[in-house]
Amino acid sequence: MNNVNIAGRVAKDPDARGSVTTLIVATDRVKLRDGKTYVDEATGYTAKETEFHKVTCFNGLGKAAASREKGNVVAVTGRLHYSSWEDRDGITRYGCEIIADKLDFF
Repeated sequence: MNNVNIAGRVAKDPDARGSVTTLIVATDRVKLRDGKTYVDEATGYTAKETEFHKVTCFNGLGKAAASREKGNVVAVTGRLHYSSWEDRDGITRYGCEIIADKLDFF
């Protein structure tokens, strides 16, 4: 089974190319120290780590996603897709993205 569910904020304006739109979605994860949450001394808030996820939307879903903007809250349901390619120097590179099946904007 290959299912992914994330909820976060659109980190930058969507990149739309025809009926394909790419979103970068930022999610936060609470950091733990000795199994407990803690306050970051520099900020005074609960310590968190932010992760950024590339989300690709096709067809009608891509067109709907293209109208959104940075900062919008989104829930994504989809699947993971891994790819590899050779760069200009002949080095093999790898990538991972979420192929969206459903988006809910709040």
